[in-house]
Amino acid sequence: MTWSAIAWIPTCLILACLLVAIATDLRDRIIPNRLVLIVLGCSAGLRLLSGPGPLLTSLFCAITILTVLGGLAAYDFMGWGDVKLIAAVSFAVPADRVITLLFAITLAGGLLSCIYLAIRFALLRMTPSRAEPQSGRPWALGHLAHREGVRILANEPMPYALAVLGGVAFGLATA
Repeated sequence: MTWSAIAWIPTCLILACLLVAIATDLRDRIIPNRLVLIVLGCSAGLRLLSGPGPLLTSLFCAITILTVLGGLAAYDFMGWGDVKLIAAVSFAVPADRVITLLFAITLAGGLLSCIYLAIRFALLRMTPSRAEPQSGRPWALGHLAHREGVRILANEPMPYALAVLGGVAFGLATA
């Protein structure tokens, strides 16, 4: 096995963890710490494959991101789970690509915000009788849509793990 073939293993694990993070973020608006730790461990594995120099530089970038975004989370501008997840995935990319990753996550978050605003506008324009969606099984798509609609109308935060995955996917596609 070559080093590049080995690098696909932690990359796939990171993507799988991001998918689970999206599911838990949609369901409970929480990103479990164990998922963040798995992403961080896989990220460290990717950086170790690059050598000790890139590892320290990427670690410094991840700590800086955690500090800056942690300041935003302290004032409730972001969720702590989102901050930890963004710092963990930023450790996965080389230091010279961190700005691109953060920009992609920001753009994906902006797109997600536009979608949520459009849904909110549509929900507010519905008549009360049509605004009551049919409740289905707990894991049915209709139930999820209903619950998201209620959260959107209640001005609850967005599941930003979707934006993180969007940014990471863009980063992988342009690598």
